[in-house]
Amino acid sequence: MHLEHIILFSKIANEKSISRVAAQNHISQPALSQQMQRLEDEVGFKLFERSNRGIELTEAGEAVYRCAKKVLGTLEDTFGELDQIRHSAAVQRLEIGASMTIGDHMLPRVLAAFCGRYPDVRAGVLVGNTREVCDALEDGRIDVGLIEGRDIPHSFQRTDFYTDHLVLAASPALAGELGDASPGRLGKVLWITREQGSGTEQYLDSFISSNHIRVENRIEYNSNFAIKEVVKQGLGVCFLSRLVMLDELRSGELVELPVRSSYTRDFSYILPNDRPLPDAAGVFLDLLGEVCATFSGG
Repeated sequence: MHLEHIILFSKIANEKSISRVAAQNHISQPALSQQMQRLEDEVGFKLFERSNRGIELTEAGEAVYRCAKKVLGTLEDTFGELDQIRHSAAVQRLEIGASMTIGDHMLPRVLAAFCGRYPDVRAGVLVGNTREVCDALEDGRIDVGLIEGRDIPHSFQRTDFYTDHLVLAASPALAGELGDASPGRLGKVLWITREQGSGTEQYLDSFISSNHIRVENRIEYNSNFAIKEVVKQGLGVCFLSRLVMLDELRSGELVELPVRSSYTRDFSYILPNDRPLPDAAGVFLDLLGEVCATFSGG
């Protein structure tokens, strides 16, 4: 029993006309009648009979029609699933890892532009500290890493894409107590810092050393937001990206403390050395550069 015969049989049953189905399918009426005759020969029953209302199904024809609808319905469902599989295969995925400063304060704007321009790409995001992002890239859990730390635990292709300004900040009340923020005074206050493995923490030690500060007490947090909240309460000082504290510095909730010179670092993207990148990665990195050119840490 040929599928084409089943399809044409079902159409005739619906239309109650061989001539209309023949015209709709661009075949001659005699050729269609012959195909239906072969179908009747195969099943061993007469399937149609003519009446004043046109073509009518016999009892056997009704039985074949019920089965045909089930078969064609199953085929339709199958092709629907195949279309979904085809669509899923066509959808590109891009897994991105970002250290916290970048992930919280820069990546959302980049992703908004990226997803708006390339809606068929599905992006996944992992946000952690620099070490965690590097480990995820090494393990193959992400395709691209965006980091702020200098010391990375694995060998990757690394390219700088943004210069970030790090600032020392305190609440207005504590800033007033510190006055000129001499190294001696700064060494006596509590420092609220990021945890080991974060990019900010790596630069903090260099900043403290170059400014000859002997820090006596510090508390570590793995959250920029938490650090800001503690410092706003006047409990200590912090050394964070200006991007992180921009709103608080503008509102006066935090005050930038004077230091001997400005302190900057580079944000970088890292790529694996030993595996190909999805096509979407190159597009994302191009857009990353475009969007980051619009950022200002001041």
